[in-house]
Amino acid sequence: MPTERRPRWARAAAVVALGALALLPAAATAQPAGDEPAPPPGPTAVYFAELERLGLVDAATGSKTTLTRELAAAEALLRGGAAAEAAVALYTIVESPRYTDFSDFVEYQNAEYYLGVALHQAGAPGAALAAFERVLGRGPDAPYWGPAHRRAVDIAIETRDFAGVLARVARKDRGGTPIPPSAAGERFYLRGRAAYTAGDLTAAEGQFAQISKQSRLYSSALYLRGVIRTRRGQWQDAAAAMCEIAHTPDRDRYAFVVDERYFTIKDLARLGLGRLAHERAEYDDAYYHYFQIPEASVHLPDALFEAAWSMYQKRELGTARDLVAELDRTFPNNPMWPEAGLLAGYVELADCKFDDSRRHYDTLIEELTPVVAELDRIRKDRDARGELFRRAVARSRTEDAGIRADRGARTDVTARVLGLVRLDPAFLRLHDAVTGMRAAAGEAPGVARAWSALGRQARGRKVGAVSGETTLAEDEAADAAAMEQDLGRLAAEVERARAELRRGKQARTVPDDVAAEEDARLADLGKRVEASRRRARVLADQADAALTAEAPTGLRPLLDADLVAARRLERRARDLEARLERESEELSQRTIEQVYRDTKKVLDKARLGKVDAVIGQKRALDIKVQDLAAGRFPAELHGKLWEQGLIGDDEEYWPFEGVYWHDEYENWR
Repeated sequence: MPTERRPRWARAAAVVALGALALLPAAATAQPAGDEPAPPPGPTAVYFAELERLGLVDAATGSKTTLTRELAAAEALLRGGAAAEAAVALYTIVESPRYTDFSDFVEYQNAEYYLGVALHQAGAPGAALAAFERVLGRGPDAPYWGPAHRRAVDIAIETRDFAGVLARVARKDRGGTPIPPSAAGERFYLRGRAAYTAGDLTAAEGQFAQISKQSRLYSSALYLRGVIRTRRGQWQDAAAAMCEIAHTPDRDRYAFVVDERYFTIKDLARLGLGRLAHERAEYDDAYYHYFQIPEASVHLPDALFEAAWSMYQKRELGTARDLVAELDRTFPNNPMWPEAGLLAGYVELADCKFDDSRRHYDTLIEELTPVVAELDRIRKDRDARGELFRRAVARSRTEDAGIRADRGARTDVTARVLGLVRLDPAFLRLHDAVTGMRAAAGEAPGVARAWSALGRQARGRKVGAVSGETTLAEDEAADAAAMEQDLGRLAAEVERARAELRRGKQARTVPDDVAAEEDARLADLGKRVEASRRRARVLADQADAALTAEAPTGLRPLLDADLVAARRLERRARDLEARLERESEELSQRTIEQVYRDTKKVLDKARLGKVDAVIGQKRALDIKVQDLAAGRFPAELHGKLWEQGLIGDDEEYWPFEGVYWHDEYENWR
């Protein structure tokens, strides 16, 4: 429905809900202790109460029919992917006085739960937790308590805030009311993850050990128990934990108490078992476990590479050779391709096939030399590094983590460099945070304008009358905010100009002396702009404080206060975006430096391996010469010499040129 055709109270509620959507994550960080009084109503409820006092919302218009109809509309928005719009529609249900008397209805509780789901999908986990807390406050007997608890635990795993979310979930418990076993297992898991993150492995394993098989997080906890035992050097106990995961049939009744993590964890357990066996020099067992990883798994390249190493260690050189060839043929751009090329040379060297070994090393050196040069260029070029990691993130989001996207194809240097980049989960979370903050910072001015427009509608002698008149405090606040925004845009333009200058210097289109002079001038301009921006921020804060000082009661002061909050949120979003981008830049720099060092080390080893192959070949020739000088013939000549010895000087050997009939020798044995 177009906005201008909605009732005035609906337009106000929609804008208020969007403002609450932006503000709730910050407010949701407060964690009152145990039995404190119920928290005050949220910002949306305050607006609805004021709208009801002004007669713009009639509580008598709410009914079960309208509740069901509005809930169905919100669910349709949520199913259609419009999470923010669904959250607005659900706020108009759960916070509106029209449905206060229906809070015990299952439809109303359904709206409370879906509000948390919509906020989570909209990228507001803090606000989603606040919504789920409403559901959890009803107790375990409520119909949506279990789903809300699971969603809250998923948010804790997603945000890595295990202890914080656990405290918020647990404070809603009713004294003496037991929680279901599945929820108890989820809380044991959160406590275990918090202890594991803090480095307390004993406490972590104690919490994980209390999770029953009926919990959806049992396999995850069991895998982490195996990791803990591995870190302690308890190989047998670690293998026992991972065997329980890997050897559980998929049709086992406990295998159905799983989520999408199950099969990934099962593959990780098989990989862990192979590594444990390899560390104990049990290479046949290692090969068996690596062989169990299915072809559809994203961990198959790791399994092929590590199985090849195990066979090389056991001196099963033929098997190792086949595995390396399979890895190179199937996954040419996997992250281990330089080490795999090095291993291929080692295998031929160990088999005394020096020519083949040298050919492998020559090929590897030819492929790695431009890759190392490209990595060296990227690590020194900020823009190139950013582009590389943007492509790496996009590749990681594709099916099968991008590993099979180029299956069977050996592509250009850029693709080979991209294949070397393994993205740390911390980097992916940071990238998602930067993306989210960039979107929030881009939307923040629009939110501030929406609050300002709503405030203008509320001015005038009559509530709801439209007036273009503004007060001096409002004009000063708007001018200060606009000045700060202009200075922020100017700072961004200065930074873009410096980036263009760096690209010109890198491309050799700008002389070095001109680039240095211009960069110094732009850097000085950037400092002056930033100083002016800080002064403008101080003025903006003072103007905002004057706007909300000694405000009377009513709708207009609420709008003015939230307009100030929206402007502050806009400034904080820009600051947080800049800080997250700096952290992302530092992490990407460390990552590319490590990739460059590791790849260059492989290149150096390949050059040394080529020297070893040449020396080995020379040594083999020396041995043959010594044997011939002593009257001993090489082993490969024994058969030929024997055949030649059976032929007399006056005889000649003619090979058979006829046709062998199948019935002459078929099944002759």
